[in-house]
Amino acid sequence: MSNRSLFLLILLGMALFISGLAPDLQAQQPLIQAGALFPEVKLKTPLSVKDRAYLGLSDPKEFAVKDIKAKVILVEIMNVYCVSCQNLAPIYNRLFTLIHSDPRTRNRIKIIGVSAGNNDQEVKIFRDHFRVPFPIIPDPRYVLHAAIGGSPTPFSIFVRRESRDQPVVVDATHLGYDENYTKLFGRLKSLMNRNLAEVLKKGETTTAKILKPKPPLNEEEIQTRIKTAFTRTGGRLTGFDKVVLGQGREVYAGLVEKEGQAKKRLFAQVVGELPACDVCHDTHFIYTFEESGKILDFIPLQLAKYGNAPWNEADVAQIGRKIIGRYIYNPFSFDGRVDAVTSATITSAAIFKGLNEGQILFKELRERGLI
Repeated sequence: MSNRSLFLLILLGMALFISGLAPDLQAQQPLIQAGALFPEVKLKTPLSVKDRAYLGLSDPKEFAVKDIKAKVILVEIMNVYCVSCQNLAPIYNRLFTLIHSDPRTRNRIKIIGVSAGNNDQEVKIFRDHFRVPFPIIPDPRYVLHAAIGGSPTPFSIFVRRESRDQPVVVDATHLGYDENYTKLFGRLKSLMNRNLAEVLKKGETTTAKILKPKPPLNEEEIQTRIKTAFTRTGGRLTGFDKVVLGQGREVYAGLVEKEGQAKKRLFAQVVGELPACDVCHDTHFIYTFEESGKILDFIPLQLAKYGNAPWNEADVAQIGRKIIGRYIYNPFSFDGRVDAVTSATITSAAIFKGLNEGQILFKELRERGLI
């Protein structure tokens, strides 16, 4: 077995990242584009003195990209389980060497990785294995990832900065794998001398788009799945409706009646999560819950594991045992050592990430008087 294959297996078996409450669950942001201002999201300051010195940070607790002391910043949105991100690591190491060995660029161009959905230990394993010389900052709750539009990874954002007091502007973006590090170095050097007003003007000719996962089933098929789930334990469906909540969130509500029992109100949400890597499929599933917030059923729509192979019945049953019986108003923290389906760490994490929206969902249903 090769070292790289062994590393992949270690990562799949040691997924330790924690996905807490989803970041404020606001309306989805458009994918960041050329000419846009880079979000002033606060990230955790690295503990390493070397990393802090490289970035030029003074605050020991948190920082934003605008605080990095450099003229040009390459912000690499990544995930340690993304195969393309793993393949890019040695290439970016060579890019870092080019930048650092040239006195004209050494202190003017910086690279920083932001690892969406990963924690400190995962990032450390990744950096140690690939000997990454530049800082990689964990973004375990997808805060910055959401602010830039929730792109798949790897996603490169080329940022132009004058000073901490001036806007930090996106010059360009690139999704996916790019092995030409010498060409990339030239691109970064040219950006050093570009007029900031020219960079800002690029936003006038580009159109922002919102990345939104599309369910693999149509509305009729989805409703059929939900109605079947509502009556799975017996009873007759006497009412069914779709309710639109804040920020466009949708939930299906139904009344189930059993002879000799009071009517029972059930709910279902269809969850779609974009992939955390550029070669992965979207994650789609339905979960149902009762008025108490207790989850009753987990219905897969599209779930993939390594190589985009579909989940089998045993995989679905395994994740179902982790979910069914829990309450949607509690955070769904993900521990890959016990929660991940084998060879499906990214998808398993996406499921837990999607379930965290239940906290806001339950609150809104209660405010509407439906619970």
